[in-house]
Formats: sequence, C-alpha cells, structure tokens
Amino acid sequence: QGEPKIVAELSYPVTGKKCVDRIYTDLCVIDVTQDGLKVIEKVEGLSFDELQALTGATLIDATQG
Repeated sequence: QGEPKIVAELSYPVTGKKCVDRIYTDLCVIDVTQDGLKVIEKVEGLSFDELQALTGATLIDATQG
C-alpha cells in the first residue's frame, strides 16, 4: 500500500522477460522501449515531475510533441 508498483529492479524472479510493451496506470500510460519507460499520456493537471516523484523507476517524458 502506497509503494510504487513500477520499480527499477525486481525483488523476485522474472517469469516473462520482455513480454510487456505498454503499462496502463491510473496516472499515465507508459511504453516499454529499449530506451526506457516512455510516458506517452498522463492525467491532466499532473506534472511530469510529480509523476516521476511517485514512481520507483526512471521515466522518459514523451508527452510533448
């Protein structure tokens, strides 16, 4: 409860490597790419910096342009 679900490192064994292309959350939509986790959509009124502060992994802002 209250802990980030998207993290930089897993603390348990991986069962399916590279099987996820997109992550949908209540705050944003993230594409999983070779470059990293790209935020392609986020809720209105939430800044990218606020979103990054709530996440346990480094995000790339792809919402501009």
